[in-house]
Amino acid sequence: MDDIIRAMKKANRAAFRTREYAAMLGRKGYARLVLHRLKTKGELVSVKNGWWAFPDSVPEAVACEISNPAYISFHSALYLHGMTTQTPRKIQIAVARKTRSYSVFRIPVKEYKVKRDQFSYFYRKEGILLATPEKAFADSLAIPRACPEIVLIEAAGKIDREKVRGMLISASAKKRFRRLIIYADQKRS
Repeated sequence: MDDIIRAMKKANRAAFRTREYAAMLGRKGYARLVLHRLKTKGELVSVKNGWWAFPDSVPEAVACEISNPAYISFHSALYLHGMTTQTPRKIQIAVARKTRSYSVFRIPVKEYKVKRDQFSYFYRKEGILLATPEKAFADSLAIPRACPEIVLIEAAGKIDREKVRGMLISASAKKRFRRLIIYADQKRS
């Protein structure tokens, strides 16, 4: 492994572009050859065209690097926080730009657009930019198809409801929140 790759790994980068590596190496044509040799040795994995990752990288961290600026939210974040037992089928990411879909290590990645002023309440955990539980819940309410209701009902008893209420902006999300809380409370009784 060369010094540049070692430095990227030490900086907790899960993935990087060919052009980033070429800029650091200073030799554009030679950069691709070196990366392909590292791939052959098993020290790197080609994620998608122009993107490389370390074999031990977590798919969510790689997706955050590719979709940057972005953070894991919705059903994916609720699952990573242990607030639901329902395993998500894809990695769900919140972005503040036009969305796209792709896959990382054969796991589908779906981006959802959130408003720039709502692009907050996340932190770095083991190389993953992850929404707080309340933010993931609020994002799921704001974009109804992003998370099944059964997951929200399961997570409703484990969140700080006042924090979620303060994050909701749209009337439809507030209405959905009230309905889910009533249903979750009735189910627990």
